[in-house]
Amino acid sequence: MLPIVNDNVALSEIISSATSPLALLPTAITYSAAYMLASNAIYLSRRSHLRKMSKRELLRIRTCRDPGVSLRLYAVMVLAWQAFVAIWPVVEIVSRLFHRVSFYYTYPKAHGVGIIWEPLDAQGLGYSARTKQQVRVDFHRFNLNIGKIGRDGYRHPPTVTVNLPHIDIPMRRMKHWPWKKIVLMMKLNFSPP
Repeated sequence: MLPIVNDNVALSEIISSATSPLALLPTAITYSAAYMLASNAIYLSRRSHLRKMSKRELLRIRTCRDPGVSLRLYAVMVLAWQAFVAIWPVVEIVSRLFHRVSFYYTYPKAHGVGIIWEPLDAQGLGYSARTKQQVRVDFHRFNLNIGKIGRDGYRHPPTVTVNLPHIDIPMRRMKHWPWKKIVLMMKLNFSPP
């Protein structure tokens, strides 16, 4: 049953006050906080199960600042983790379609972050065996050789340190793609794609 509306109050005022963004803000904040809390709890539970670690240890790894990491970089790493956790339920469902699991990683010494996909059936393997089967999308600092390639096939100086997004797929021998490929093409006088 509809409430009785006073003749002096216009119906449009009631509708506009009920749907104003400020009126919905407390509800949106409550739902967002509940979603993030649940998503964090599920992510930590899932990861602790797969990595055979306690949830407390995983939370400590994600929230403690490593020595030598600036406060600004630490804040970026934590915010990036929360951005990943916000989309993680969807990413994990899609990952499962390809028989993979997804993890968020930080690289404190390289000043960066990344997302790693591993085969679900590789979770019982050792670190080295799992690493060979990973697909990584990273954004961290690495050295890029811009020197000539010698007759022996080795790269020679100079190198530059860059902090760029890239893809690593060890089983395809792809490392820091596309940047190493672009540099190689530039050395061979091709234009990058």
